[in-house]
Amino acid sequence: MNYFPNYYSIEDIFVTQEKVECRVNTKLQRMGFLDSGADSDDLEPNRTVNLPLWYIKELKVNNAYFTVSIPEIYRNVHKAVCEAETTHIELGRLHPYFYEFGRYLTPYDRNHVVGRIIFETLRQRVRHLLDISKSDSNQAKSEHRLDNIEAKLHEAGVRTNSQYIDWLQMTGNKIRTSQLVEEHQKKRRRADRSDDEGDSLPSSKRATL
Repeated sequence: MNYFPNYYSIEDIFVTQEKVECRVNTKLQRMGFLDSGADSDDLEPNRTVNLPLWYIKELKVNNAYFTVSIPEIYRNVHKAVCEAETTHIELGRLHPYFYEFGRYLTPYDRNHVVGRIIFETLRQRVRHLLDISKSDSNQAKSEHRLDNIEAKLHEAGVRTNSQYIDWLQMTGNKIRTSQLVEEHQKKRRRADRSDDEGDSLPSSKRATL
């Protein structure tokens, strides 16, 4: 799922304000304000600073100045991905925007594992999402098992499954004729009545008309 419906997307703001640990690769003059523990106005090499994602994107970090450290949560999930045991992980507790946060981190992942982790995690959990969508809709949310994207997929699955059951039981809304067709049918009926009334008139009156 992509959080760019518009510039003011709340989900995108939540994700991009998340801070990520970065290591300073070279001395940066007059940049000490980025590190609350700095003793001077400059940032010294090998210091670590926490920068928000939106700031990292603007600075185009992972160059000669900074190196982004991939958060621990993705390294923890990596083992479960390899063992195909991701369904028991409470992604909502690890990070409420696990997939979208990881998507933003992929350009800074020098080992190219974050993209595979988020792909394999979702692939393995799709069947689980399908199963819980057919059961109690509140169970998954109360256990914080789902991240934001999975929660939306779960809600859509519950809604679709409910509509499908209603359709099978014929309890949903019946198929209705569209307004355009109804108006056309009314015109046809008025025209037919006019023809019938014309046929019922005596021949003398019809000649007069």
